[in-house]
Amino acid sequence: MATIQLSEINIYPIKSLAGIRLSSAFVAQSGISFDRRFMLCTPDGELLSARQEPSLLQYQAVLRQDGLEVIAPDGDHITLRYPELFQNYRQVWVWGNEINAQLCGEQFDQWFSNKLDRECQLLFFGEQSERYTSRAPETPVAFADGYPLLIISEASLKELNRRSSSEITMDQFRSNLVIQNCTPFEEDSWKRIRIGEVEFEIVKPCSRCNMTTFDPETGKKLPTGEPIKTLANFRRGKDNEVYFGQNLIPLNEGQIQYGDTLEVLETQLPEIYPDNAPLVRELQAAPSKQQWQSSQPIELHCVSRVEETRDVATFRFALPENLHLQYFAGQFITLLLNIDGTPVSRCYTLSSSPSRSADIAITVKRVTEGTVSNWLHHNIQPGDRINALAPQGLFHEGNCGDAALLLLSAGSGITPMLSIARQLSDTHSQRDIIFYHQARTESDLICEDELLWLERQNPRLKLIFSLSQPEADWQGVKGKINRNQLIELIPDLAERTVLCCGPEGFMKHAREYCQELGVDDSQWFEESFGSPPGIDSSADIKSLTLILNGHAVNGDNQRNLLEQAESKGVVIAFGCRSGVCGACKVKLLKGSVHRSSEIPLSEDEKDQGLILACSCVPESDIEVAL
Repeated sequence: MATIQLSEINIYPIKSLAGIRLSSAFVAQSGISFDRRFMLCTPDGELLSARQEPSLLQYQAVLRQDGLEVIAPDGDHITLRYPELFQNYRQVWVWGNEINAQLCGEQFDQWFSNKLDRECQLLFFGEQSERYTSRAPETPVAFADGYPLLIISEASLKELNRRSSSEITMDQFRSNLVIQNCTPFEEDSWKRIRIGEVEFEIVKPCSRCNMTTFDPETGKKLPTGEPIKTLANFRRGKDNEVYFGQNLIPLNEGQIQYGDTLEVLETQLPEIYPDNAPLVRELQAAPSKQQWQSSQPIELHCVSRVEETRDVATFRFALPENLHLQYFAGQFITLLLNIDGTPVSRCYTLSSSPSRSADIAITVKRVTEGTVSNWLHHNIQPGDRINALAPQGLFHEGNCGDAALLLLSAGSGITPMLSIARQLSDTHSQRDIIFYHQARTESDLICEDELLWLERQNPRLKLIFSLSQPEADWQGVKGKINRNQLIELIPDLAERTVLCCGPEGFMKHAREYCQELGVDDSQWFEESFGSPPGIDSSADIKSLTLILNGHAVNGDNQRNLLEQAESKGVVIAFGCRSGVCGACKVKLLKGSVHRSSEIPLSEDEKDQGLILACSCVPESDIEVAL
C-alpha cells in the first residue's frame, strides 16, 4: 500500500474568511502559525462568524510580510500591519470561553462594519490572550472552534461523495490538514501520529454543523442540504451529532510540509456509526498536484501589489491550482516577458518565504535605465498574468551549514535576505542572525517596519540599518559599510557564515573587509544578477561549424551559443540568459569558447567540460552535447 502523505495544509487567518493553502508551515502549541489568529465580534463581544454572516466566506485574507491584506468580494481591500495594532484589549466570547482579545483599530472595525452593514470589531489573539482546550487544559488554542487543528483524509471525502447525490468539496469542511493514500475513515482509528517534525494526538471526532452546507465560493446555502443530509445517514453518533474529520492537538513544535509521510504511532478503537446511506455513484480519482519543474514555464497570476518605497514595489503571484511549489529562501525565479514585441527574461529573487507559500512574491526596485523593472512598475497590477520559470539558485540559507549568520545587503539586494529572515523567524530557527542593511535614507529602507517587528518576535535576530545619506535626526548607524563598522558591530564576524547581496561595489568592499577580518572563502556566499561581461565585438568575424548533439550547423564567433542554437531551431533549456542560474549547462566536447560567466558552475562541472550556453561564444569549430 502507498505511504500515507500530507496533501494539503490550510490556514484561515481570520476566522470564517476564506482559507490559504500552504506548501509548508510551522506548527506551534496552539496550532499552525497564522491560523485563526483574528476574529470578528459584535459590540457585545460575541463571536461573529459565517454562521451569522455567510458572506464572510467570500472575503480573502492574504498574508503580507508584516500583516494581512483583506479583500472583499467587490474587490475593495484594506491592509493591516502588526506594528500598528492597538495595544488595548477587550473581553470576547468564543463558544462559552471568555478571552482577552487585542483590538486591531477603528479603521478595520469601520471597514468591516460598512461591508457587512452591521457594527462589528476585528480582534487579534495577542500576547495577553489566553485560551485552552477542554479535553487537554494545558494545550493552548486561539480562535478555532475547540482544538488547534482538524485533519481529514481524501479517501473519507471520496467515500462521502460516493453516497451523496451532489459533489461535496474539502473546502466545505475547512480542514487544516488533508491526507492521501489511506482507506476511508482510517483516521478514526488513530490515537497518535507524526507528520514531519511534529507529533499529534487525536482527541475527538469533529462534529459538523449547517455551515458546511454553504458554498465557500458564493457564500450561499446549497439547495441540496449536503453534506449534512448524507452524513446524518451514516456518520451520526449516539449523541445525535454528525461527525466528519478528527480534532488534533500538537505534542511538540516543528515544521511540516506538503508530501510529508504520516506515521501512525498509536491506534484506538474507532467509533462505529450506523450506515444508512447506500452508494449512489462511482467517482474518478482527482489528479494529484505536480511539483513546478525547473524548465517548465507557467503562468503566474498577480494577486496584489504593494508600494514599499518611492521606487520599490512588491508583486505577489498565485500559482496555477494544479501545481505546488517547494523552494529555498534566497532562490530566484526567471520572468519570461514580451516587451514591445521582444522576448525578455530576467531573474528576480523571491522576497516571499517558503513558510508562507500560499503565493510567491518579488520585490523590484525601479532603475532609471532598467527595461524590465520599469516595465513591471508601469504595467503589472492585480489580475495581470506573466510567465516564469521555477525557483532555482544556490544562494540560500540551507546551503550554508549550521554556523551563525551574517546577512549583508544594500539597496534591492535586501530581497533574498527578507526571504531568509522571514523563513528562519517563522520556523523558530535556533540560528543566531545579524542582518546588516545599507540604504541611502530612511525612506529607502525596504520593509523597515516588518523587519523591526520580526526583530521583536525573534530574540535571535539583530538588525543593523546603516544610512549613507541620513537625515539629521537619524540615530542609527551612519555611512557606507567599512572595516571599523564591522569590527565594532560584529565582533564575532570571523565565526559567522556571510551571505551578501547588493550592488557590485558594495559586495566588493564587503568581501574585502570580511576577508581582512578573518572570514574564510568557505564562509562567504554572494549573489548578483548583473549581466555577465560582454564579448569583444571587435574580433574579426569567422564562419564556424557547430555540432550540436551530433547535428552540424553553420555558426560564427559573434553570438553566444544559446542564441545561435535557437536561430537554427535547436532547443536548449534556459533560465536567466545572463550567466547566473545555470539552466543552460551543456558539455563542450571539442573546440574552444570564450566564457563570460561561470557563476553557477562548480569546479567539478568545469573540469567535466560544462559551459553555459548563454554565456559563451565559440572561438573555433566546436562540438557540444546538450
